[in-house]
Amino acid sequence: MNTKQIDEKAWTENPYTWRNNRGTAYTKNGQFIRFGIPEPRGGGGDRMKGGDRIGFKEIEITPDMVGKKIAVFLNIEIKGPGDTLKNGQIRWHNFILEHGGLSEIVYEDKKITGVIKL
Repeated sequence: MNTKQIDEKAWTENPYTWRNNRGTAYTKNGQFIRFGIPEPRGGGGDRMKGGDRIGFKEIEITPDMVGKKIAVFLNIEIKGPGDTLKNGQIRWHNFILEHGGLSEIVYEDKKITGVIKL
């Protein structure tokens, strides 16, 4: 599978996620803008890099928690053939998990959902 196919599969399995197109640009009048989801304060450089797909996963709370559904932040990093995981991506993945969210790193043939040691 190539990166586009892996992304399509991740989106099919997680329909409440959106592509996190990150970057910078200048408008026609010369104004500098950033777009996409930024990293947390102090997360620039290679310290933290947001995932390719972000959104939420609907989780049903157990009966002792009123039986209500809630949205839990979901981060998905997609790696195609030959792609390597950067330290900033690992830090973002771990950050989301450590704060109660869900995070996956999806390769063609495997999915990582636990904390990764740097």
